[in-house]
Amino acid sequence: MKLLIIAFALILQLPAFAKHHAKKPLKALMITGGCCHDYKNQKNIISEGISERVPTKWDIFFEMDQAKSKARLAQKGWADGFDYVVYNHCFAKEADASFIKSITDVHKAGKPALALHCAMHSYHWNVKAENGEKKAWPAMLGASSRGHGPKAAITVKKVKEHADHPVVKDLPDGWLTPEGELYNVQQVYEGTTVLAHGDNGKAKEPQACVWINTYGKGRIFSTTLGHHNSTMSTMEYLDMLGNAVKWVMAKE
Repeated sequence: MKLLIIAFALILQLPAFAKHHAKKPLKALMITGGCCHDYKNQKNIISEGISERVPTKWDIFFEMDQAKSKARLAQKGWADGFDYVVYNHCFAKEADASFIKSITDVHKAGKPALALHCAMHSYHWNVKAENGEKKAWPAMLGASSRGHGPKAAITVKKVKEHADHPVVKDLPDGWLTPEGELYNVQQVYEGTTVLAHGDNGKAKEPQACVWINTYGKGRIFSTTLGHHNSTMSTMEYLDMLGNAVKWVMAKE
C-alpha cells in the first residue's frame, strides 16, 4: 500500500517535472521596415509562422525610416541576448560602410541570422568595394544581388545534390509560389551553398533563390523569395524558415 501511494505521488508530479525541464523558447530579434513591402503584416506572418515550428520569443523592431533603423543598429550590444536575428527590411540607399561592417561583424563573431527578400538589396548598392574586396553585407550573405524581374510566380527547383539538406528537405521540388518577384543574383561567392534556384519563365536563366553561408563563426540563411504576403504565408515558405532557424542554431 505504501508503495502504491509513493507511485501515485510520483505520477502526480510528472507534469510539473516535464514543464520545469521543457526546452526554453529561443529569443530572436527581427529587424524589419523600409521601402516597397508590407512589413506591417509580414512581421506577424514571419514571427508567428516560425514560432509555430520553433518556439521563439520575439523582439520586433519595426521602423520604416532608414535613419531611425540605423540608430537602433548603431547602439552598442544591439544583438546581445538574442539567439538569432531575422532581417526582413529594405534599405538599399545606406552608404555608411563602417556602420554596415559593424553589423556584419556581429555575425562574423557567431550570431546566426536569416536574411529575407529585400535584405539582399540592402546595405550595399551605394557602398564602394575597397581594392576589389567584397562589400561587407554581400560577403556575409554569401552572394550579391541587384535588381529583379517582373511580378510573376516563381518555380522553385532544388539543387539536386542538396535536395535533402535540412533547410529544404520539406520543400516540394518544383514548388510554384502564389506570386513572386525574382531577384537577379549576379554573384554567388565561394563557400556559399545554393540550395534552390527560381525560374519565373521570363529571366534568361534561373536565379539562386535559397542559399546558406557560414560567415566567420556565424551561420547565415538567405532567400530572395517573399515579396508578397501570399508567398510568405504558405506552409512551404514557413516550413523553410522554421528549418532555417534550426540549421543556423545547430552546432556543427
